[in-house]
Amino acid sequence: MRIAMLHEGTYPYYKGGVSTWTQNLIKSLNEFEFLIISITTKPLRKIVYEKPANVKHLIQIPLWGTEIVGEHLKEFSLRKLMELNAKTRDEEVKEKFVPNFRTFLEEIKVGGKNPEELGEALLEIHKFLSTHSHTKVFKNIDVWNTFYEEIVQDELYSTMRASFAISLASIIQHIMRIFSYNYPDADIYHSSAAALCGLIGVVKKIKDGTPYLVTEHGVYFRERMLDVYAEMTLPEKILWMNMFKAITSVNYHYADKIMPVCEFNVEWEEEFGVPHRKIEMIYNGVDVNRFKPMAVDVEEGVRPVVAMTRIEKLKDVLNIIEAMQYIDGKIPQARLEIYGPISDERYYELCLRKVDELELQEKVRFMGPTDTPEAAYNRAEVFVQPSLSEGFPFTVIEAMACGKPIVATDVGGVREAVGDAGIVVPPRAPKELAEAVVKLMDDRELREELGKRGRERVLRLFTYRKFVEEYRRVYLETITEARARGLM
Repeated sequence: MRIAMLHEGTYPYYKGGVSTWTQNLIKSLNEFEFLIISITTKPLRKIVYEKPANVKHLIQIPLWGTEIVGEHLKEFSLRKLMELNAKTRDEEVKEKFVPNFRTFLEEIKVGGKNPEELGEALLEIHKFLSTHSHTKVFKNIDVWNTFYEEIVQDELYSTMRASFAISLASIIQHIMRIFSYNYPDADIYHSSAAALCGLIGVVKKIKDGTPYLVTEHGVYFRERMLDVYAEMTLPEKILWMNMFKAITSVNYHYADKIMPVCEFNVEWEEEFGVPHRKIEMIYNGVDVNRFKPMAVDVEEGVRPVVAMTRIEKLKDVLNIIEAMQYIDGKIPQARLEIYGPISDERYYELCLRKVDELELQEKVRFMGPTDTPEAAYNRAEVFVQPSLSEGFPFTVIEAMACGKPIVATDVGGVREAVGDAGIVVPPRAPKELAEAVVKLMDDRELREELGKRGRERVLRLFTYRKFVEEYRRVYLETITEARARGLM
């Protein structure tokens, strides 16, 4: 049986919670074959995970960084390109592509009020773009006249800035690259987010009846809300959010099952009108034999505060850096160690400037990615998770499994994970974050008690074995049901 896994900017190119979830799942379900389809910003990304033996194919879909769609693929040929160009005639674009493109624009500007119409339009767009030249299609004047009529002349959006309209047009053009590829058959398409990558699963569901599953880590729509730029005007913000609301809605509508990683996500899905029968929560799980209390060497006179996170806006590393100024005043021996890859260079530079501004050069260290996170967790007197947005973070339950007390922001499923094994504080509140860290560093007995509770909580609720068995069951049930309905 073959599972197609859909990803957006994560596996296998960046380490982090979603990638950890994917790698663990694939390696443990070795009775299944997997193929990976990953949407990235640019081509030729370095793979940072050892490829499991049951991964049979990896398809990278870069939205930027190539002049011609598919030119980064081995099977790309000049002959095929010439055939697509010759086939793409202006009158056919106007007749077969433009009406469906118009429906797409109509739906994204109102937030996907009719997900079935949007889904059918996406299928027709895919049929056309996968057999025609994407480049020639988006040089067609009728395509851009349609964008002008539906977006620029819309009563609500007509006051948006020209620069925003041009930027949005470019983004939509690049999003359309997703529909320019032919995707292989599989028994199940499984997306790691109700996001752009999931639109591939939507198309396969409508076209071939392929069962489509969604695991919701962080809530995609909520994270896009946090991404809205302050400099956007109100109409621009509304349009931006409506576009991502439409993308989320069509994913939810066509998914056979949605598997949030925490109850927090369930609330968002029900707000979108997802029937409860389609929702099944499955907690993430960790290997408690790997992540356990162990002795590690720590430099004399150093009391480590450890964070394990990607360096990017939504992980809010600035939150713990700013908190460190207060922690240093109370606990001079404290040192912040931040483990994880840099996924946003501009944000990393902002963090470095903040470290310099607060004169914390000797107190904050960026340790980079690590292949031995269990050792990093065990260095900590206190583990900190400072994020603006999370699903059900592996880092928190891994640190708990190592017997470490937790200070974390109250986002996503963090409160569900921590329970009574740590202190939960509001997001973007560095003073409160710092006070919680200081409280634990001042009280050895409390640290030990919370660490003990954390380990016990993971053993009871969040084991690796339980996590894997739940997904094995869902895959087998989904395939069995599809065969019973005659879809396979």
